[in-house]
Amino acid sequence: MIDPPRMPLTAGPVALGSELSVACPERAPPGYPATSRRLGESGIVVLRVELDEQGLVATARVDSASGFDRLDQAALTAVKSWRCTPPRRDGKPVRAVARQPFHFVLQGS
Repeated sequence: MIDPPRMPLTAGPVALGSELSVACPERAPPGYPATSRRLGESGIVVLRVELDEQGLVATARVDSASGFDRLDQAALTAVKSWRCTPPRRDGKPVRAVARQPFHFVLQGS
């Protein structure tokens, strides 16, 4: 009996232990939507962000919503423009995944 050929196991994305802010030198913060300011909407949105091997955001989705779609969308829009330094495995850049929180807090009046 001949064993079937074995496919090499591929490792998934590296799970980063901290926020992307430490690995992303080009990261503009999200704009606070004017309607959200006027309506007094605030909250924390947490995104699940996957970086490709070039340090670009391959996918981003809401992992924990703020309770306001406008705030969630503002965070998604901002993070999609980030440029990051991808982590390395065996000297080669690899995909990475991290959870990135955004705090939308109204200050003053």
